[in-house]
Amino acid sequence: MTTRIKVSNSFVLTLGVALCVLVGCTSEPSSEPDATSTSSAAATAAPTPDAVEEQARHEVLAAYNGYLEAYITASATANYRTKELATYVGEPLLGQLLNNLYNMSRSGVRNEGRPTWSPTVTELRLDANEAVIQDCFDSTNWNAVGGKAQPTAQAKKYPVVLKAKRVNDKWYVYESTAQRSSTC
Repeated sequence: MTTRIKVSNSFVLTLGVALCVLVGCTSEPSSEPDATSTSSAAATAAPTPDAVEEQARHEVLAAYNGYLEAYITASATANYRTKELATYVGEPLLGQLLNNLYNMSRSGVRNEGRPTWSPTVTELRLDANEAVIQDCFDSTNWNAVGGKAQPTAQAKKYPVVLKAKRVNDKWYVYESTAQRSSTC
């Protein structure tokens, strides 16, 4: 009977030590945060409305820049079969751009050089997943060459207003209005 009590006491002592280790019964401070620290850290880590808006602005401009880069690449060879534009551009603008590339290809025209641009997101409605971009597009060093390229009297540096929409958490430019009779 004595043995049984010793085993029980040893068992209780071992269980107590194990619980102390699990619960953190030590005299040294724990390196792990307690529950209140964890919840305050989680609350601090939650994005602020300004951070969410800034991220959205960044994504809108990335879609616009991606669209222009894809179009510059496609227009250098008049590649109307490009798939890359659809990564950044939605309808109806996508169809308009592909049609323009097709007409360039048929006419033997391509673009040479490189434009510059300086966009700004002027409106952002996250509740509607919509944005407006204003840009001053400069095509001074980007010219149509070959085939039946016709010189134009339009401004080489002109304002453009674009609309973008977020679909399935991705931004697409879907409308572009160039004011080619004005300069910026």
